[in-house]
Amino acid sequence: METRARRRSGSSGIGVRPLALAGKELKTFFTDIQMLFFSLGLPLVLLVLMVASFGGQEQFRATAYVVNLDRGPVGTELLARLENVPGLTVELLDEATAARRLDHSQILSAIVIPPSFTEDVSSGRTPELIVRRRGTGGDEGQIVASYAIGIAREVTGEHLVASEVARALAAMGSPVARDTVDARVTSLLAESRVNPPVVVEEKAVGARIDPVSVYLPGLVTMFTLFALTLSSVAIVEERKKGTLERLMTTRLTRGEMLAGLWLGALGRGLFQILFLFTLAGSIFRLFTLVSLARTLAFAFVAVLSVAGMGLAIAAIARTGEQANWISVFLTMVMTVVGGSFFDMSGARGILAIITRLTYNFWANDGLRRLIVRGGLLSSPAIIKDLAVLAVFGAISWLVALVFFRIRGDAR
Repeated sequence: METRARRRSGSSGIGVRPLALAGKELKTFFTDIQMLFFSLGLPLVLLVLMVASFGGQEQFRATAYVVNLDRGPVGTELLARLENVPGLTVELLDEATAARRLDHSQILSAIVIPPSFTEDVSSGRTPELIVRRRGTGGDEGQIVASYAIGIAREVTGEHLVASEVARALAAMGSPVARDTVDARVTSLLAESRVNPPVVVEEKAVGARIDPVSVYLPGLVTMFTLFALTLSSVAIVEERKKGTLERLMTTRLTRGEMLAGLWLGALGRGLFQILFLFTLAGSIFRLFTLVSLARTLAFAFVAVLSVAGMGLAIAAIARTGEQANWISVFLTMVMTVVGGSFFDMSGARGILAIITRLTYNFWANDGLRRLIVRGGLLSSPAIIKDLAVLAVFGAISWLVALVFFRIRGDAR
């Protein structure tokens, strides 16, 4: 009777003791400055660096190196229009400097406006625009040369139009001074460039393509996976120190111990995704309240699925070093093969199979569908992602329970 009473009183607190252990794990996490920086600060630093390095490249940016040997108004007009090309910077060089830089491969192309450029255009002769290249001139140099040639043809064509208008007026018996004709034609053409008859507007339909939204899911899944798998090191060290055995001498059962450790890992993961998505979303204005709620709901399931991986690694590893290397290896392989930063959905053959065996592939797929494509949680593709993630979580728990039972750490 006395033993039964003790068991009954112990069972009444079965839901509280795992929470107490989880609270202890979370307290350790929040007091570890290095772990906080690694889990929360480093992902944001990397996100900013990646956006600075790879983001904002939608608009073409280049430098046009120009040698202007023509001091007339047509050469000046060509330079002015070249400077007005979006994303293009014009750097003037003298002829000797341009030749030296080309010889030393400091630049790959240079545009030379000959001394007779204005005179040729004014006299109706075909002007010459020289493009000097190192090899092919590179992709950037070829694009810049295309801009320069196109603008030169445009300027030449306008002067030809003015010349024909002046000639036509003279033939009609109403001669007008050439300067007057040039000024009027130039004014009309300039007005047409400011208010073109056709306006092209680009819109992204059903998607939000920007560097932050592309890189953020991969960074969050990578660091969440890394932090949660690294929790296995602490569990293995506690086993070596005898902490787990001492816990077993208390009223905490082995099942409650595993549940408490899992809840602690889950709490850390949830705090990570809440912090990273909310802060990054507010800084870069990625979300509405509804889209943020959808993203956090999906990420919650993702963390549920991966929280057991730390337990599984701790159950398999015999030393802290083994747990550490398994965590690092698993995270790096899943990050690369799972397409955290590159789309792997188009992979074929054995690579496609390996890719879909990773947690990152399914977590990134769902997050990108929500953030980049504006998807809904009820869409079939995201439901599939959630189902696969749930399977990952179940397998992790199964592995943890089996190996802890083999070691005698769980029943």
